[in-house]
Amino acid sequence: MQPIRCDSTIKNVALDTLFLIVLQAAVVIALGKFIHLGLRRHNLPSATSQILAGIIVGSLGLHDMIVHVDVANAEDTYGGYVSEARIFYMFYVGLEADVAALWNDIRRATIFTYASVATCLLLAAFVSGGMYGSMMHTPVRSPEMLAAVLMLSIADTASVDVSRMASEMRLTATPSGRLVVATAIATNIICIVGEGVFSCMKLASSRILDYSAPQRLGLGILSLIKVGAAVLLLRPAVAFINRRNAGRHRVGNWELVLLLAAVHFIGNFPQQVGFDGMPVSLLLGLAFPREGPVARSIMDALEYPLHALVLPLYFGAMGMRLNFSAMSGAILVPAILLTLLGLIGKCAGTMGAARFLKIPATDALRFGVLLNIKGHVNMIDMSLASSEGIWAEQALMAMVVGSMISTIIAGPVFAVVFRKEKEAYECSRQALDDMAPDQELRMLACVHGPHGAPGMLSLLELLASKPREQPAIHVIHFFDVARKNAAAPRQQYHRRVQDSEHKLMDRRKEATTQVNWAVDVFTCATGLVIRQVDAGDRGSAVNAKTLRRWTEDVRPGILLLPYHREQHYDGTMVCRREERRHLNVEMLERAPCTAAVLADRPFRRCGASLQLPTKISTSTEAAGNQQGDEKVTIHIAAVFLGGPDDREAVALACRLAKNDSVRLTAVRFVLCGNTREHDRVATTSPDDIDGEVSVVVQDPDEECVAAFHREYVAKERAAYSEKAVTGPMDVVEALRGMAGAFALVVAGRGGRQPAELVVGLEGWTECAEVGPIGEILASDPSLEMGSVLVVQQKTAPPFHLDLPEPSPAPAT
Repeated sequence: MQPIRCDSTIKNVALDTLFLIVLQAAVVIALGKFIHLGLRRHNLPSATSQILAGIIVGSLGLHDMIVHVDVANAEDTYGGYVSEARIFYMFYVGLEADVAALWNDIRRATIFTYASVATCLLLAAFVSGGMYGSMMHTPVRSPEMLAAVLMLSIADTASVDVSRMASEMRLTATPSGRLVVATAIATNIICIVGEGVFSCMKLASSRILDYSAPQRLGLGILSLIKVGAAVLLLRPAVAFINRRNAGRHRVGNWELVLLLAAVHFIGNFPQQVGFDGMPVSLLLGLAFPREGPVARSIMDALEYPLHALVLPLYFGAMGMRLNFSAMSGAILVPAILLTLLGLIGKCAGTMGAARFLKIPATDALRFGVLLNIKGHVNMIDMSLASSEGIWAEQALMAMVVGSMISTIIAGPVFAVVFRKEKEAYECSRQALDDMAPDQELRMLACVHGPHGAPGMLSLLELLASKPREQPAIHVIHFFDVARKNAAAPRQQYHRRVQDSEHKLMDRRKEATTQVNWAVDVFTCATGLVIRQVDAGDRGSAVNAKTLRRWTEDVRPGILLLPYHREQHYDGTMVCRREERRHLNVEMLERAPCTAAVLADRPFRRCGASLQLPTKISTSTEAAGNQQGDEKVTIHIAAVFLGGPDDREAVALACRLAKNDSVRLTAVRFVLCGNTREHDRVATTSPDDIDGEVSVVVQDPDEECVAAFHREYVAKERAAYSEKAVTGPMDVVEALRGMAGAFALVVAGRGGRQPAELVVGLEGWTECAEVGPIGEILASDPSLEMGSVLVVQQKTAPPFHLDLPEPSPAPAT
């Protein structure tokens, strides 16, 4: 947005204006929260409440009562604030963006962007001549300029508004939400570039910010060079600060202030010469390193002020721009007409793109309404239009009203998309067995301390076979909270020992910061985006609520939980806190996706262990190997007895096998003399040649084994073996014989396995969270047994569905 320089008539209203903004911000925030109490039950975003609060506050006439000197328009009061808010929020959006997930949707987003922008441009160019009378009372200096500004106004999308609403509605983790946000940002950038190019042409001959069009072109190129140099220097500067604060959760206050000042300074490079700084701030956030204490400090410092203070006033200022004394049909009619034109253009473009991408037409219509959100972006075109004398004052007010209408009507559409995505996720089967091996897998993990963090992070690395395409991984760290200080867990958690002589050693020895250290090491070594979330450990009930809330936000395909027992140095498994077992059992019963429990065994004596990133462990093992192998292979076994949980365990093991450092072996247990011929039905088809017999596999277990043979064994990507057993005791003996051969054993939780193989094993089931097979493997006291991963397939939707009532049972 072009910053507006205050002229001599308003030089002395700085104090009045500051007091006005502070007062209006307080009233808008309080009133917006009150209005949202009634609207949130309908799943409407808070931006709708804040805009309505701004309309109410604007109608009170506070501006005329407080600002005693004439101000040209509302843009003079709120323009600078809106510009700064957009810079910092788009930097926050870029820093928080899941780049890998957005890149996976780049093709769809590109098609939607070009289709919606092209249709809006063509529509605006076609109707610009007919709208001349609605926009001007005097002849325009250049009809081409009117058409160009109208094209930018209709085609543009408010990326800040769309990003905020999608993030608040927890839609950024869904394919639909990512598509809408990516398309909105790309559309906004295209229109900003178009406005910048247009303002540098000879057609725009007036002087904007005391610069002519050729001067603006040169200064724009110079600002781009400055931004490029700043982005190149960004990574080494952040790396230096990370090294200075290694092992800490946050950087120092002075370093944080310096970094935020640098963001403000770099983001204002284009605005100093009259261009919009939004693309620069977004680029700065996308290029910002996401590992280390610097990124954590900036995210923590910006999150609350932006969401609680800055954005409510940002949306409220949209309503406060209204001048009710000047409202008339000459303003409402063009406003409604502009809104309808934007809806027609956006919906036509999205429906054309949806037809090409085979997306339902109803979804395309919803996307078109969401992409028509204008917000404050029309203020860019208003500034240019007023400086060039393109249209009258009533047209500027019509743009304000049209922006509010398009933003408010998007609230119910966001609510519909939210309910649709929530039902689709919770009603879907969410089984790895049904997913394609190359389909993206969103992961949510939980750790209770530094002891189990390396093993969990190593497992996450192995599951992400392609780091560049892997969406962000969320790790929830439950840290211990002293009961007497439970009211302020984060203050206790972030307290650091500042002994000058042993500063670095104290920071590394502190147990809570070791999880940060492990996350930073794995992030730097693997290239994965791992987002750590710290939460106080307040018992199984509160922790379960926290995990359920994060499953709704992240919508993972798999939930990874740590075993409630930890390995002692002598190999025995000891229970630290019984509440962790209750947490695991509750989450396994109500998990909306596949859930797995990891029994980490870090003191394994032989072979590779799941404690270091693959690159680090590879170089370490290769240095100590006399044969000079280039790669260390992690041997993983998948135990298969039968049933949905075992099939899910094999599907998870197949994802692990896609990692180049993994060697998978599937071990199937079968009864002696049982060839399972009863599960195969031989049929002869009339189309069979020479009487060939086709075998139809009806048992899902046989289908799973056949698919594993076809996709992995036949292509030499995994091994397969069968162990003939006579009963459950042979199964126990064979499971214990796996010690020393595998670094990780993947098994199903059970409960739906063949009875002839597991009957009588209930004596080993001390912990229901892992089942009999998992308990036998995890409780082995040998130091040669590797880690154990027990998998459970999603059982049932966690909420009541409106299903047809069953027919009544016959009376007995």
